[in-house]
Amino acid sequence: MLDTSDRTHGKPGTDLFGDPICAREVRANPTDVLDQVTDRLALRHAALVKHFPVDDPHLYVDFLAHLGTPLDNYGARSDSPAYALHPQINVVRCQPGGSRVQEQGGPLTAHSGRAFAKHRPAYTAMLMTKDGWPGAPGQAGESIAVRWSDAVARHRQLFPDTASDDLELLTGTPITITAQHVDSELSTLPLLYPLPDATGDDDLGARFSLVIRDQLPGMGLGEELTKGYLAALERFAQAANDPATRYVHQLQVGQMLIVDNNRFGHGRLTMPTTGPEGEVTNPRELWSAVIE
Repeated sequence: MLDTSDRTHGKPGTDLFGDPICAREVRANPTDVLDQVTDRLALRHAALVKHFPVDDPHLYVDFLAHLGTPLDNYGARSDSPAYALHPQINVVRCQPGGSRVQEQGGPLTAHSGRAFAKHRPAYTAMLMTKDGWPGAPGQAGESIAVRWSDAVARHRQLFPDTASDDLELLTGTPITITAQHVDSELSTLPLLYPLPDATGDDDLGARFSLVIRDQLPGMGLGEELTKGYLAALERFAQAANDPATRYVHQLQVGQMLIVDNNRFGHGRLTMPTTGPEGEVTNPRELWSAVIE
C-alpha cells in the first residue's frame, strides 16, 4: 500500500473509508457484506471492499445491483473492447496508443461518473482485477478520491480573492456536457449543484468531466463568460487535485472502491508505461461501473 505518511501525494485512503470490508465469503453470505457496505456508505459516502472475486463479472454486477441499478455503458454501442466483457462494466486497461484517456499511462484528474447525464448516478464502483506494474509512490497508478466539499474549502484557501466569484460562476452557470453514443437526456445543471441532503454550505454535488475544457467553447456561454468560467474552473480543478485535498490508495487485486458519485470525484495517479522487462502493455485492469 502507498505510504502517504508525509502526504506528498495525498491523504491515506483509510482516512476516508476506514478498514476494508472483507468479501471473501460473498458468494455464500452476500447479505453480511452488503450490510457492511451499506452502513459504511451511509456513514462515510465511500467504502473499500477486499477479497472480492475477480473471476465473475456477473457476480460483481449482481452485487452492485443491491445498491441501485447498474447502468448500461453508453460506450457499449461502440466497437471498443473495453465494453465487451459485460454491458454494465467498463474495463479500464492500458493500450499503447489508445484513443481513450483512460487507456494511457498519464494521470486521471478527479472527475465524475456520467457527468453528462441529467439523472445523476448514485455511486461509482471500481474493482481491481489484475495487477499493474510496480512503480514508485505517486507513479504506480494509485486510485484517488476527492470529496467535492473539501475541494470547495481548499479553493477558498488557495484563492481567497476570487473564491466567492468563482463559486458563483460554478454554481450558477448551467452547462451541457456531451458524450458519444448517448441518447439519454443531458443535464443542464451547473458544474457544482445543491444536494437535497447537504450537511453544510460546502456540501455540493459536482459533475466534472475530463473533456469539459474542450467542450466549454461550444456551450454557448459567450466569449467573455467562457473566459471567466474557464479561469474559475482551472482554479477549482487545482484545489480539487491538490494533495492536501485528495485521498490516495493503491488498489490491490480483489479490492473494490465504491464512492458517492455526487459527493466524490475519482481518478488515478500516473502509472508505469514500461514494464520491468521492457514490456509496453501494462497488465493493470480495473472494472468500473456506475449505479443509479
